[in-house]
Amino acid sequence: MSVLPDAQVSIDTRVLDFVGMSIDERTLAVIEACYDAAMDEERWMPALQLLADLIGSQAATFWVLSSQSGPELTTFRFLNFDPAGMQYYLDHMVPLDPTNQYLVTHPDEPVVHDGLVISERDKDRDPYYSWHGSMSDTRYRVVGRIRPAPSTQAGVALHRVRQLGRYEPGEIEQFAFIHRHVARALSLGFRLGTLGTMQKCTAELLDRSPAAVLLLDEHWRVVFLNRAAQALQREGDGVKLSRDGLILANRQDNDRLQKFVALAASATPAGNAMQALRPSGKRPYNLFIGPVSRDYSRLSSLKPAVCIVITDPDRATPYLQPRLRGVYGLTDAECRLAALLADGVNLRAAAAQLGITYGTSRSRLARIFSKTDTRSQPDLVALLLKSLAVAV
Repeated sequence: MSVLPDAQVSIDTRVLDFVGMSIDERTLAVIEACYDAAMDEERWMPALQLLADLIGSQAATFWVLSSQSGPELTTFRFLNFDPAGMQYYLDHMVPLDPTNQYLVTHPDEPVVHDGLVISERDKDRDPYYSWHGSMSDTRYRVVGRIRPAPSTQAGVALHRVRQLGRYEPGEIEQFAFIHRHVARALSLGFRLGTLGTMQKCTAELLDRSPAAVLLLDEHWRVVFLNRAAQALQREGDGVKLSRDGLILANRQDNDRLQKFVALAASATPAGNAMQALRPSGKRPYNLFIGPVSRDYSRLSSLKPAVCIVITDPDRATPYLQPRLRGVYGLTDAECRLAALLADGVNLRAAAAQLGITYGTSRSRLARIFSKTDTRSQPDLVALLLKSLAVAV
């Protein structure tokens, strides 16, 4: 997919014509391929091939270099190099590569070539170049890079065989021109990658929540639902999702819900809470309906306006007991009793469910009070509900 619209290409061409330069079709193809690679990392290989052909190179690499604990290539794609030799390079030679050392110590230079790094005489005596000569016929290199983060660099490198000699000033200038687009493409790729990582992390956290979470757009259509919300829909116990949004089986409850959704969609700051009856006769769902920030990019296809959180008081919460063991040091028996109390079961009924005497349950409750630094059952339940609210 082309990411340079025709209008943008035309503008760039006029600018270059103004300064006495021109863009040929091969150059445009390289630039377009770099932007395509920003959208899909798997496309870097054809982009590298086009770039290498244009600048008269026999090999190329795409890399991400971290300098937090010395030079380390965290991403490395290569074109026309022996895979075994490249693996040895990654395992043993990265810190010894003079170009990598130069990139780390000169982070503000966008384009780096051999003449800046090492002389031909020093190459002949350098252990890295001795190894490199045994692995590949390439001897000369030009690198273009960006800094997407303080301790991270990324870029492309072109490699040329000894017989063709160093990169000439005109070729370096041509590479520097294309590198401006490579830099933009890499910046875009890192931004998209970071957003994708955040999206995946957020979705995973929401999927771990025992509460059903739904996001609606300004037209009340569902644009996101987590795993618990999907399960709630499959159960069909009074909650239905359609093109019109979220619908409750009980008519009065549904009318109230739609009113609260309308308030949230109008960006009313405060949220609203309600209960929803269930055809099964189980305890009602608890719903919270609130607005979501509207400060989105205009290019975003996902623009939530309303968040609805639904909790099921009859659904066991798998995260509460491990949290109570880890945070408060409760035993398994104490966790089971505490979980029933948090679910609204009174102490005598909890003892019956657990198959213990009322006196034993009182003794366990006293130990729970001591470990949680609470003094009464209401205080304990309030604490447990807070722990449940943040359980993910």
